[in-house]
Amino acid sequence: MKRAIRGIRFCLTVLVLIVTCSVPGVGAERGPTPLVPWGPMGEIEAAARKEGKLVIYAAAGHADREAQVAMGKRFQEKYGVAIEWTTLNAQDIVPRVLAEQRTRQYIADITMSGIAGHYTELKPRGYVAPILAPTTFEKGVWRLDPAIIFPKERDWFYINMPLNPTFFINTQLLPPAQEPKNYQDLLDPKWKQKIVLQNPSVGGRGSGWFRAVYKELGLDYMKALTRQVVIVANTNDSVDAVARGQYPLALAPATNRGSQLINEGAPVKFAHPAEGSHITTNGVCLIANSPHPNAARLFLDWFFSREGQMIYAPNNSSISVRKDVPQDYLPPGERYGEGQKFFAADAADQTPPRPEELLKLARQIFIERK
Repeated sequence: MKRAIRGIRFCLTVLVLIVTCSVPGVGAERGPTPLVPWGPMGEIEAAARKEGKLVIYAAAGHADREAQVAMGKRFQEKYGVAIEWTTLNAQDIVPRVLAEQRTRQYIADITMSGIAGHYTELKPRGYVAPILAPTTFEKGVWRLDPAIIFPKERDWFYINMPLNPTFFINTQLLPPAQEPKNYQDLLDPKWKQKIVLQNPSVGGRGSGWFRAVYKELGLDYMKALTRQVVIVANTNDSVDAVARGQYPLALAPATNRGSQLINEGAPVKFAHPAEGSHITTNGVCLIANSPHPNAARLFLDWFFSREGQMIYAPNNSSISVRKDVPQDYLPPGERYGEGQKFFAADAADQTPPRPEELLKLARQIFIERK
C-alpha cells in the first residue's frame, strides 16, 4: 500500500513538472514585466469620470497658476474630471508624499517637481508607478530626446524643456563691463563670497544646475567654486537676495521668481555663460497607491498629447517637450533653436557618477566642504 502511494506521488510530481515546463513563462526565469501602453483608454476614461477628480502637487514654476487654470478648465470640459492643484516649494513635495505613503493617508496622485527627492527618496521605496500613457509612446515628436529619463521604469518624464539662465545679476551693483562672461570668470578672487547659490544637494534649481554641468566642469572646478559662493536653502532665496542688493550675482536662479522681480521693476536681469544654458529636470511622476488612479492616468495621457501641451506650454511660458508645439508665445531670445548648445541634467546617463552619487557629491563639496 505504501509503495503504491509513493508511486502515485511520483507520477503526480512528474505530471506537474511536465505541465509547468509546457506553460510559457512558468518554471523558467522571468524577465521584467513588459511596459506596454495603458488601455483601453475608453475604459480608463469611464472609470476616471466616476472618480471625479485627481490631485496634483506642483512645485513653483512647474505648473504656474495660469497653466493650472487653463488645463483644469479644458480637462474638466472634455472629461468631466476636476483637477485639484496644490502648489508647494520643490523641497516640500517629497516629505509630504513620504508622510502620506507611510501613514497610508493617500492624497497626491501626481507630482510635478525636480528629480532629486524622487530619485533618492520615493523611487527606492516603491512610491512611484510607471507612466504608460499611450501618448508617451509616440515616436519622433519629442524636442528633448529622450523626454523620458528612466526608459526601463518609465516613472519620470520631462514636462517641459526649460533653458535656464545661469546668472542673475543686480545691474546697480554690477555694471556690464564687470559681468561674468563664462564659468571661469566666477573663479576670480573678486567673487569670493559674492555669489549666492541655492543648496545643490536638495531639490531645486541648484540641484538641477549641478547635475547638468558637473561632468563638463569637473571636480576641481566645483571645489574652487565653493570658495566663491554663499549657500541658501530655498530656491527663491538667491534671487531675492540679489534683488535686495545683498549680493551682486546669483548662480542657477529661480527663473519664475526672477522674472517676477524683473516685471516688478527690480534692478536685475538674467544672463547666460558662453558655454551654454542648462536644462533642469522639471518632471512628472505618478504616485503609487494613487487615490484616483484612473483620473491620474487619463490626465497624463492628455497632458503629453499635442492638445495638452498646446494648453500647458503657452500658459506656463515654457518650451514644450513636443516638437509639434510652436514657440511663438515666447520672445525670440527665449526660444529653443535647433542645434543650440545646452547642458542637460539627464538621469538616463548611466556613466559615473550617477544621479544619487552626484547629489551626495554636491553635499560633500558645497555643504560639508570636503
